[in-house]
Amino acid sequence: MNILEMELALADTTKRSVKLPFEMPQVYGFLGHAYVLGILQPHEYAQPWIHSSYIQLYMSKHYLNDFGEYRLDFYPDLMIAYRNVPWLEYRNSDKRLLNQLGVDIHRYLIAQLERNYYIVTYVDEYYIHNTIVYQQHHFVHDIFIYGYDLDRQIYHVANFDKNRQFSMQEITFEQFEQASSAVTKNSQSLISSLGRLVPADYEGSKYGAGLAKFDFDLSLIIEVLHDYLESRNSTDRLKLQQQPVEGVFGVAIYPKLQQYIARIIEGVQNFDVRPFHILWEHKKMMVARVQYLQKLGHLSPETPLLAEFQRLEKKAYTQRNLILKSFMSDNRQILHTLGDSLQDLQIDEQRAITQLIEELGQVQT
Repeated sequence: MNILEMELALADTTKRSVKLPFEMPQVYGFLGHAYVLGILQPHEYAQPWIHSSYIQLYMSKHYLNDFGEYRLDFYPDLMIAYRNVPWLEYRNSDKRLLNQLGVDIHRYLIAQLERNYYIVTYVDEYYIHNTIVYQQHHFVHDIFIYGYDLDRQIYHVANFDKNRQFSMQEITFEQFEQASSAVTKNSQSLISSLGRLVPADYEGSKYGAGLAKFDFDLSLIIEVLHDYLESRNSTDRLKLQQQPVEGVFGVAIYPKLQQYIARIIEGVQNFDVRPFHILWEHKKMMVARVQYLQKLGHLSPETPLLAEFQRLEKKAYTQRNLILKSFMSDNRQILHTLGDSLQDLQIDEQRAITQLIEELGQVQT
């Protein structure tokens, strides 16, 4: 597709480049969270939803039983895919449909970006420079697009780079076209466009989807903290909307992580740092939540809980780094202390969350 053809896709021909706002997210262990938070983090109106959402953890029964994968994630999980974010409006299409209608994918993407819609789709990273598999082997993964530049022939994207770091990068139109056309599975043909909503959008949504509104609710935060502390399945409350998710919830994930480490030491489990990365990000979000509750006046500025959650975050970060060190050095024996360290983290966190619930309960009364 040449420059002239791309210009014809523009409703506003002065927009030869678009770069939508996107910042480094607090959570990026799974990209679904990274995309959502990179869009919403800077906005004060989104904070009640953010600090109500990143409390519960779970480990999927199906991933564990079917794939032997100890897949630890927040619940709600991978929110970019399941359309459960009140501050985002989704428009989905797929490459098969675009091909059938004779719509050039670049024109489609540019038209969406010009209208302030971010894009998530699938590419074969074999063709994407600065990825760990570039020109090495084929690997289909999602990619996030938040801008374009017609003159430079590039898209602004976010993904994991060759150093396994989440980063904002640029890829050429040519690279994207190769990487996109190489994806042949129907299940990976999705093109999801998402627009950020603002509170004023609720007026147009209140009779239908009810998007663009999420009020702060201290009792909800306390309730989900109880779920986490008591290892309750938070999805049991959603039976009117979906089948409850089967898995291990809340602090019950700690024995599973100990089991995971034991299997790595035995040599029967592959390394995967993601469970410990997510565990660390969970502690980061707990620190941010305490600070937010202090800002709102629901916790005292002098509460010792902030220092305690900061200590737990550092402990989880040390555990994450130990897994990385073990992987990089191919030394499984240094993980022997990790089981006891996880148990200590669980005990200390249970104590801290119990105290947090008590302090928040005093505010409610």
